[in-house]
Amino acid sequence: MRFFATLFFNLVFAFSLQANDVIFEDVNVLTMQNDQVVTGATVVVQNDRIVYVGPAERAPNVSSSATIINGTGKYLMPGLAEMHGHLPFSNWSQQRQERILFLYLAGGVTTVRGMLGDPVQFELREKIQSGEMAGPTLYLAAPSLNGNTVNSPEEGRAKIRKHVAEGWDLQKIHPGLTRAEYDAIADEANSLNFPFGGHVPADVGLERAAEAGQISMDHMDGYLELVDGGERRMTEPDFSRLIDITKRSGTWVVPTQELFNVLIAGGDIDAMSARPENRYITRDTLASYQRRAAQANASANSLAVENRQRLLKALADADVNIALGSDAPQLFSVPGFSIWREIEVMKQAGLTNRQILNIGTQKPGTYFANVDTFGTVTPGARADLILINDNPYENLEAVFSQEGVMAAGRWYSRNEIDARLDQIARDVAN
Repeated sequence: MRFFATLFFNLVFAFSLQANDVIFEDVNVLTMQNDQVVTGATVVVQNDRIVYVGPAERAPNVSSSATIINGTGKYLMPGLAEMHGHLPFSNWSQQRQERILFLYLAGGVTTVRGMLGDPVQFELREKIQSGEMAGPTLYLAAPSLNGNTVNSPEEGRAKIRKHVAEGWDLQKIHPGLTRAEYDAIADEANSLNFPFGGHVPADVGLERAAEAGQISMDHMDGYLELVDGGERRMTEPDFSRLIDITKRSGTWVVPTQELFNVLIAGGDIDAMSARPENRYITRDTLASYQRRAAQANASANSLAVENRQRLLKALADADVNIALGSDAPQLFSVPGFSIWREIEVMKQAGLTNRQILNIGTQKPGTYFANVDTFGTVTPGARADLILINDNPYENLEAVFSQEGVMAAGRWYSRNEIDARLDQIARDVAN
């Protein structure tokens, strides 16, 4: 009986993967081009693009088979971006691969910058694009360059050329590289117009990484180290110095704040263990999270976390390039839902609702502006959308209560999402 129920669900869900004309009627739209909300609008989606946003009487004619979604009293905003996420690997089962990709969607994440490459991710991206599999739009970082994978400047250059030829979207940097190796990698990558980002190796440091053109400083690597922020309370001159380095270079900051705050100072293990999204991970995984958090509690550095929170607020207020990321799936970071936790900790740091929404939608679109158009609800943008029940400018938590998610023009209703999540919960419980 369970087999037939699962088969029926898969057939229904596969139907939803086919892109179709969709019309959102009488909906309030956050375009993310400004703070205004366009009320009572009609939004028309054809294939993977938004083609119209405006009054119903001016909307273009579409197919009679278009899906009509009643948006009365609801709000439509761009999908969220996970700018430091991890994607399935070749040695995972197909079921696990599909599960992780769907969990991103279930949290409203419609774009993922995958930050640890595996060749199977090219296949997964093609399956998502064709509609064979449900998932967000994927941008793929090449396999990591680090102290174990690079043994000389020449090898670093050669691996950059190899990764460019293979078609990766950017190069992931990990710790352990010498200064000479890093400089060679940066020089080769820049000469080939190949972005590189991630960690900042200790031998390199924040200032050199920014000068070399590293596109993103993930986890705020190098920031506290430069001003000894793990040992003393940071000052306004410290913030000014770090802001200046960041703005002059134009680099992006992907804080992964929630995860690193837990890694540095631990947290309330009972509260984290009680999060509802833990039903989508195995008991063994949850137990490993609890053990790791207990280790962090034993060596907690609350000062470093305080400094990270204050620094994040200072960077946001200075309007540096910040993008949302959670490093899922990691410690208590269930894909998709971990972005919600990142939003919560940004709110705790004092960022405004407007700042957080921009960081989660419009800013990632700016990062990828030379590749595609997304992160706004405007004609020509990729149709990555979330339908929610309240105005997130006023109630940020409304982002966590979604009536449905659209990824590249494919609509997933609340009922479809819940049915798939229930199946995932049953699968991981066995």
